[in-house]
Amino acid sequence: MENHGIVHHRTLQHKCKHKVHIAIILVVALIACACGGVWWTVGDGRLLTMQLFKPAAKSATHSAVDSSSDFAYRSATAFLQMNPSQNAQGNVNYSPASMWMALALAAQGADGETRSQMEKALGTQSLNTADYQSLLSSINGRYSGSQSQMSTANSVWVDNRYTLNEDFKTTVETVFDADVQSLPLNDAAAQRMSRWINQHTQGSLEPRITLQSNEVISIINTVVADGRWQDPFEPELTDRQTFHGTNGDHEVPMMHQTFHGLVWAHDSNSTWQRISIPFDNGGALTVLLPAAGSFDDIIQDTEKLRWALSTCLGSSYQYGCMTDAPEGWGVAAEPALVNVGLPRFTIDSTFASDDTTEALKKLGISDVFAPDTADLSKMTDSADSGLFIGSIIQGTRIEVNEQGAKAAAFTQAGAEAAGAPAQQQVVEFTADRPFLYMLTTPDDVPLFIGAVRNL
Repeated sequence: MENHGIVHHRTLQHKCKHKVHIAIILVVALIACACGGVWWTVGDGRLLTMQLFKPAAKSATHSAVDSSSDFAYRSATAFLQMNPSQNAQGNVNYSPASMWMALALAAQGADGETRSQMEKALGTQSLNTADYQSLLSSINGRYSGSQSQMSTANSVWVDNRYTLNEDFKTTVETVFDADVQSLPLNDAAAQRMSRWINQHTQGSLEPRITLQSNEVISIINTVVADGRWQDPFEPELTDRQTFHGTNGDHEVPMMHQTFHGLVWAHDSNSTWQRISIPFDNGGALTVLLPAAGSFDDIIQDTEKLRWALSTCLGSSYQYGCMTDAPEGWGVAAEPALVNVGLPRFTIDSTFASDDTTEALKKLGISDVFAPDTADLSKMTDSADSGLFIGSIIQGTRIEVNEQGAKAAAFTQAGAEAAGAPAQQQVVEFTADRPFLYMLTTPDDVPLFIGAVRNL
């Protein structure tokens, strides 16, 4: 992944001062259930050691969950319709959590209308230090009895010709746990950034970062979710099956597992159905399977996508979950015996900066991208320099297969509760056509939302 044209001085003659790009580089790695003998044998020991030194996870506050989740659903439709590079099949893997975190950090250096726009779009107007820290703890903390790993990290890289405003520096270090580096932003710094990304994505990604001579600031966020199924798929049950993609039919490896008490949700008009396959830390991979002909209708409508992905998600299901809604939007959800067929898949996505910028402008973040309107005056102490966001790049990877870790930390609520039907409904759920997915934390914060169109 190359970071071209990120940050440089731009002279505005009518103002007689410099305008400087600030780069927000979002580099995101996801291994939902990674494969490979080295990862599985050597990696387990490393991950278990890392877990021992982590503080226990704490739940994110309702405010933090609501803000990040709302941004996730509102921004997802634009990204799911993009055609990211590195993927000619139309598959998309997007991390709203990483985008939200990097922009929330940048907003700490904004002022005036610029900050107002960013906070409104991110839903962070009323968030305080405790809210941000709770979200970090929920993602970075240790979940007892779990081999699954989640982590997020932030860093701010500033050219040593400039000095960060002390309040901004203190905020990003204490509230966002950011690593602040002051150094000449040259080729050596670019290599250090690549190594930092590699380290904080557990070796999954090491993009090639290129910096221009006048680059001033780069903000980098990484998110990693390494989920181990609570009940792993059995490799010997994987067979070849036809996936009916938008580009035609192809034979793919289809994993199979029968889940007892898995919550199965569907809308009243049968335009979609949904399951959430649990990881051993209480998080889940939610799979949304639209009916034939309904895929585009869902991803093009923000409210339909939000409704389909989130209604009754994480609820208590002792007595089922029924919701009233406009005609055709009603949702029923209840525990069932579900025979799941899920293809193995890998997606690499890199979103072009121009496309990302346009998507964020539609959410109301516009001033920060223009040198004449951006107000990032709280970011540095330089009186003669204006900062504006010149580019935003996000790179992601997801790999899903049979492997996981057997643990008992997560139990589907209400699977055997009083009032449940004596004989569970049997459901066949086979993702053999375009589907959507969402990976969530135990607090139901969407870390990744994606679309699989072709395999």
